[in-house]
Amino acid sequence: MSKKIVNEGLRAGDLREMIYSQFEVDTFRSKMGEDQDVCVLTFQAKDRYPAKDMMEFIEKGFPFVLDADVSAGENEKGEYSVFVEVQRSENISENIKEILFGLERLTGINDWEFSYYKNKKAMPATTENLKKIPNSGKVYEQTMKKFATNEVKTFFNKTLMDDLELDNNIITIRKPFDVTLQFELVDQGSNNLAESLEDAPTIDDQSTAEVFWLTKVMGNYDIHKFGDKYLFTNEDRSMVLKRI
Repeated sequence: MSKKIVNEGLRAGDLREMIYSQFEVDTFRSKMGEDQDVCVLTFQAKDRYPAKDMMEFIEKGFPFVLDADVSAGENEKGEYSVFVEVQRSENISENIKEILFGLERLTGINDWEFSYYKNKKAMPATTENLKKIPNSGKVYEQTMKKFATNEVKTFFNKTLMDDLELDNNIITIRKPFDVTLQFELVDQGSNNLAESLEDAPTIDDQSTAEVFWLTKVMGNYDIHKFGDKYLFTNEDRSMVLKRI
């Protein structure tokens, strides 16, 4: 690995204690291309000026970096994000490692950690762990499908089932005794999704019976019907589903 020269105007250690040692991978969408082709790294800086210095250092110092940018505003702690976009390729782990090596001279950080996508548990940025980052569009799509399926399985943790599949927003739940249910996943998020539904709550006798049956079959969820859709709520998460 070749050593990177610190940009003119920046000296080794200039960003010491100004950059956090943990960064995120594939949490934000790419501006330069499709997410299956471009990987986004997100670093956190304690102030705008070190964030800008870091962004310029990365953008000018690494030819494989497609783009680097600083968040338009600060977060609630007054901190700024630095977004770095790199091509998703077989060399992605080596390229990230080279960026971290260059930043080490500026920040004094040599024990970087990263979290991937929605998994907030951080892991050391070792070569072995960095190689787990999807290095092709195909691997990225497989990884995203796995995350999405696991999210749905976690949501339906009150449902007794043999298997659950998610394919193009179609949820198939296979329960014991050859019982299969299918739903179209319309939307998901926090438990205020009811505000985004155009239909008013449906509370006629047939809808009440359907909700009662779904509660009996699916488990103890808070279920309401809005037109032809059902709003399932499990603690602080909700899903809008359409029965197929």
